[in-house]
Amino acid sequence: MTNPTSHFDELAELRRLADDIFGASAETVLDVPNTTIDFDPALWKTLAESGLTLLTTPDAAGGSGATLTESAIVLTSAAAHAAPVPVAETDLLASWLLRAADLPVPTGPLTAVHDPALEIGRGRVRGTAQRVPWARAAQAIVLADERSVAVVPAAALRIEHGGNVAAEPRDRIEIDTEIDSAAIGPAPSRVAEGFLLRGALARAIQISSALERALVLTVGHVGTREQFGRPIGKFQAVQAMVAEAAEAVAAARTASEFAVRVTTEHGFDDERAAFTIAVAKAQASSAAPVVARAAHQAHGAIGFTLDHRLRHFTLRALAWRSEFGGAEFWERELGQTMLGSTRSQLWEFVTNIS
Repeated sequence: MTNPTSHFDELAELRRLADDIFGASAETVLDVPNTTIDFDPALWKTLAESGLTLLTTPDAAGGSGATLTESAIVLTSAAAHAAPVPVAETDLLASWLLRAADLPVPTGPLTAVHDPALEIGRGRVRGTAQRVPWARAAQAIVLADERSVAVVPAAALRIEHGGNVAAEPRDRIEIDTEIDSAAIGPAPSRVAEGFLLRGALARAIQISSALERALVLTVGHVGTREQFGRPIGKFQAVQAMVAEAAEAVAAARTASEFAVRVTTEHGFDDERAAFTIAVAKAQASSAAPVVARAAHQAHGAIGFTLDHRLRHFTLRALAWRSEFGGAEFWERELGQTMLGSTRSQLWEFVTNIS
């Protein structure tokens, strides 16, 4: 039986390691007045050498064999430092698809696409995909339709650079190439649902962390910025605004942490995990504009400049809120779940999630 104290200490040590790595590599670029933060190969190398790029991938497949709990810690730290690396895309999406298809997991950064319109099979891959995260930085891209999974070297694709509102890479890819049959395998069952849930949980974790960092910056600013001879944080209107943001952050973080715990215990295929992920993504996506609005109002004009760190976190949260389903999408999914259940069934289901 695992010693709870020992496990807690291990998680704390992982959190310190991740914060040290991301802090040393990513923090230095946050004050540079550039619109974009480019992929950092040196940071990726350090993460890979520390076993943090394939945390939930089993040892036999070249990973660290950790759980989603550990992965969430690293994703939280990465988002809190606006780290320019595709950790979620590599481990939770690309590696999962490859392992499900019984294909080897390449070294190096990866990204993944699920699109039923892709044509994979008979030694050829054909199709286009929009807004692919970090495609330009990936060593290989994992493509999935409803039946098959293929791993394609990035050099075999035509990549057109694009970006989200935070200027993170969201590229358009085109592919029409022959491929070795050994690089194609069967897609996992319910691949669309699995891909969506994994991406949604990753983004919920990232949004919650970015919003928390924005809140920390805001609290620090209103505590030191003075107007009329006193810190602006002493004014009731500012206090109310910051309190609303803090409430939204707390709700998003709690929902995400609960979803991680339930999914770690039961797996992504469990209906309890799907329910908690839907709540987490809806809550995080709803919190993003609330916190961003309050943070920028509290900071005033300086919060909108390239010289200030705030934009790295608010813009990422706003960009991520619509990826893998926005608040309206997941609220509708939750509503359909409730409408499809009797009152007693729903009550029993909700109260027994643990």
